[in-house]
Amino acid sequence: MAKILIVEDDEALNKAYEFILKQDGHTVMTAFNGQDGLHKADDFKPDIILLDLLMPVMDGLQFLQNFDATNKHPNVKVVILTNLGHEKEVEEALQLGAYKYILKAHESPRQLSVHVKHLIDKNIEKKESAV
Repeated sequence: MAKILIVEDDEALNKAYEFILKQDGHTVMTAFNGQDGLHKADDFKPDIILLDLLMPVMDGLQFLQNFDATNKHPNVKVVILTNLGHEKEVEEALQLGAYKYILKAHESPRQLSVHVKHLIDKNIEKKESAV
């Protein structure tokens, strides 16, 4: 299973994601803004980060600029959680090293866990083929 950091300011969504992912056997840590997420990412060393774009204190794009997924954390998969209408921000997030994005409006917390499972399976396949 994976270590997953959820950085989402919506408390209800944050708790729902955490509950489902823990049920699936993952180790989960949560943060409610990008600044808190950066501190927790340093200590927690996640495999996957689920990152909201629009948050107080530090938004998702600022988080990505500081986290530097491309150079400092190339093995961490950052998945953007966004709503419709944020195409410009999503494109910028992908340029800053995000792996993919998921539209919150179209995915339930259970469906999100399916995406996480696919990411984990993909990483396992990649590691096995490198051996």
